[in-house]
Amino acid sequence: MAALMNRTGGLTAEMMTYYEKTFLDRAEYALVLDQGGQKRSHGGNVGKSIVFTRYTPLALATTALSEGANPATTTLVTGTNVSCTLAEYGNTLKVAKFLSLTSIDARDKEKIELVGQNMGETLNRLVRSEFQNATNTFAPYHSRNISTVKSSETLDANDVRAVLKTLEINKAQKYPDGTFLGKVDPYEKYNIIGDTTWVAVKEYSDPKDLYKAEIGSLYGVRFIENVDALSSVGLNGASGVTCYSTFIHGDNAFGVYDLAGDQPKMYITSGLDSGNQTGRFQMISWAGSFVVKILNSDWIRELFNAV
Repeated sequence: MAALMNRTGGLTAEMMTYYEKTFLDRAEYALVLDQGGQKRSHGGNVGKSIVFTRYTPLALATTALSEGANPATTTLVTGTNVSCTLAEYGNTLKVAKFLSLTSIDARDKEKIELVGQNMGETLNRLVRSEFQNATNTFAPYHSRNISTVKSSETLDANDVRAVLKTLEINKAQKYPDGTFLGKVDPYEKYNIIGDTTWVAVKEYSDPKDLYKAEIGSLYGVRFIENVDALSSVGLNGASGVTCYSTFIHGDNAFGVYDLAGDQPKMYITSGLDSGNQTGRFQMISWAGSFVVKILNSDWIRELFNAV
């Protein structure tokens, strides 16, 4: 008779491969807001704080030099520090052995996917919260007043054009393909895809290298659908008017960082130990270190529109 393969509490390589693929499928579906961000892993054993320095551009040298003269020397270089601190996040689902053996959910596939979805949605919410807390807000094109957005002021092409103008005036960096990125929820998606200038993904002349959940483009902004809708009533909009947020940004506007050796991932613990003497349950968990930070608030805008 073959020996039990979970004696040490671990999983076989075959089972780990199955679990990881199942887990990531649903996690990746939920995590979309991090796309377009500067992504890096923070090295181990160098602390948990990350500090960036953003230098202010030098004054333009528009005065012609005298013949044979060297350029004037400047020592006035100013910079702004942008810092963030890694933090740990995670969740655990405890599954009874009896449930695993009797449930129609063979090998706990759906429960594993559920934990994966929780990781994706949690990380997505952390990105959304940073966007919300550190982003300059932008009223609809017609009202120009966030506090009095009317119910008729839904997201349209004029709003996108106005944000683009602001980003370009602020010298926001475009992505390598010459575009900006927009993150839109299902409510505002409903409005914008009806615009006559909207270009759906299936109409792209070169549909390669699409972003996850990309739905189309408008005036050089490629839009990604974010199902984690962010709404507000009264605070941003006239009394009783519900507004939803759309984010539009350029390259290097924000950063997403994890810790080398502790990237968010799944853990499945089963078998016998001092805390599970008879192996009556297994733990399906996710955990890891993560932080998101706006690096240049002039390169990202949050639009408020009614639905």
